[in-house]
Amino acid sequence: MITAVRTALLRKLLIAVALLASAGQALAVQWTLTSAGPPVWTYTLTFDPFDNCNLFVSPSTITMTALSGVTAAGTPTGSDFPVGALDTNNRNWVPVVSGGGTKVVWTNTTCGTGNFGSAKHVTGFTITAAASPNGTAPFVTTGMAKDTGIANSVDIVGFIAGPSAAAAPPVPFQPTPTASPLTLVLLSLVLVAFGMWQVKRRR
Repeated sequence: MITAVRTALLRKLLIAVALLASAGQALAVQWTLTSAGPPVWTYTLTFDPFDNCNLFVSPSTITMTALSGVTAAGTPTGSDFPVGALDTNNRNWVPVVSGGGTKVVWTNTTCGTGNFGSAKHVTGFTITAAASPNGTAPFVTTGMAKDTGIANSVDIVGFIAGPSAAAAPPVPFQPTPTASPLTLVLLSLVLVAFGMWQVKRRR
């Protein structure tokens, strides 16, 4: 009877930790393609609920690499943040093209979302490369995090369509935020509890 109760409790604990871990990962920022070129590729940055930027790492950046033939990149043209400072500051992504048209970095020194409980979007980031095919390029963000600490980063890495001669990666890759220490601690506790349970079960 005691063993059955322990097993049921352990199962519930494992489910709770799994749900917590998946919930934390589901609230990362997102970098998505709005329309593909050539000649112009357009992107949207999405802040999921309570995501923020420039809190612990500043400035915030979005970087795309392994591109080809990029001649220009554009600042975002719109957002659904309230009109005023939040809208202006969250659209202040300044692009720089480097590496002979192979790299684009958008930098924002004023980003700060205000911790909305619903997703917010910054739209109209562009890359122009009239002579390049539509391929796949890696990207990475920096400076995205929850207010609760630098360890709770919601930065992402992944692959996305862009002006690149590279084909799609051989294994599908979904952008994934950094796991928080809380998730790792909880998983460690579960493993310890499971080990103790196994020892007692064998006695």
